[in-house]
Formats: sequence, C-alpha cells, structure tokens
Amino acid sequence: MLSRWFTELFFPHTCCMCGNKLIIGKILCDECLLSLPRTEQFLLRGNSTEEFFASEPRFEEAAAFLFFDKESPIQQVVHAFKYREQPQLAYHLATIAAQEFLETDFFETIDVIIPVPLHSKRFRTRGYNQSEYIARGLGDVTGIPVDTTHVCRVVNNSQQALLPKQHRDQNVAGIFQVNHPEEMYRKHILLVDDLITTGATIRSMMDAMKPFRGSKYSVFALCRPR
Repeated sequence: MLSRWFTELFFPHTCCMCGNKLIIGKILCDECLLSLPRTEQFLLRGNSTEEFFASEPRFEEAAAFLFFDKESPIQQVVHAFKYREQPQLAYHLATIAAQEFLETDFFETIDVIIPVPLHSKRFRTRGYNQSEYIARGLGDVTGIPVDTTHVCRVVNNSQQALLPKQHRDQNVAGIFQVNHPEEMYRKHILLVDDLITTGATIRSMMDAMKPFRGSKYSVFALCRPR
C-alpha cells in the first residue's frame, strides 16, 4: 500500500490524451472518453472503411471505431499502446467500442475473431500484439472467441507506416500463412487491426485465408485516418 501511494505521489498515473491525473483504475479521464473522435461507421453501411474491401470475395462489412488524426491527442493514445508498452489502452478502447457496436447487429453472426498477427521476431521485441489486445477486448464484451492459431505471419516485413501508400500492397504480399483451414469451414470471421490506412494488410490476410472454404469476412479497426 505504501509503495503504491509513493508511486502515485511522485509518478502520478495520468491520462495520455490530456495529461490530467487519473484515479487508480482509470485508463483515460471521463472528459477524454467522451471526446474520442468516433467515426460512427458501425451505423453506416457502405462507409469509407468498407470501400477498402468491397471488391474482396466473401467480404461482409467493416467499420473503424475512431478517427486517427496526426498531431492530435488520439495519436498519443495509439503510440502509447503500440510503441510504449501500454496495450491495456487498446483493450480498454476495444471494450468501449464493442459496447457501442452492440447497439447494431455488427457482431450478430460473427463466429470467431482473428487479430492481425505479428511476426515472431517483432513479437519478441515488442512483447505483445496490440491487435490481439483489441480482439480480446471485443471478445470479452461480446462473448465471441478469439483465435490466434489459424493465421500466422511468416515474413517479418517492413512496417507499413514507414512506406509510401503505393508500396504497401507489395510489402504485405504473401506474408501470412494459415493452419488447419478445415477448422474454419463456413465461419464468419472478424479480422481485427489497430489502425487501417489503406487496408493492404487485411486484404493480404484475406488472400491467405482462401483455403478457409465457405468462410466470410468482416473487419474491425480501432482507428483509421479521416
């Protein structure tokens, strides 16, 4: 108890969006939670995230929860859970998204949630997969199982964010592999990513998942640029 008091006094837990001190147990302050830049795409069929995947076979629907704006508070949140060892932020935001998405039928026919996997080398360096934390948050609210075994990343490709948009499809071509595809027969699979910019990574996953006979795909992204 004394050590926790000391830590809170000299190293206070603060909201990574606004910097205000938080009470123990909070991830973001209430004001910042209310001001999150929601896309409301879960209410809109044919939204701009769906346009990334509209031509893909067996694609159903897609939505991003938040808009990602550079040099904005939400960028601080994304960088915190992606690069600064705070994946609990991703999980917490995903639970909020899931609760709001439950107002619609977005999750109604989903059988399983699969997060975008990291290559084993990058996983060892980072220590976690932020997309899996997002998937776990969605799964804990909806009761839908999360699967991390049937799709793996077999190529440690360059980070998409470091490349021009016109090179991103090539960068992710052939980087995924599937295991035991017969176990995914006719499943409705929700693919989960932290940030979708062009949709190239998810499209590459869909291409690798062709052996999942009769399956269909929906997509959830925690964030996307405006």
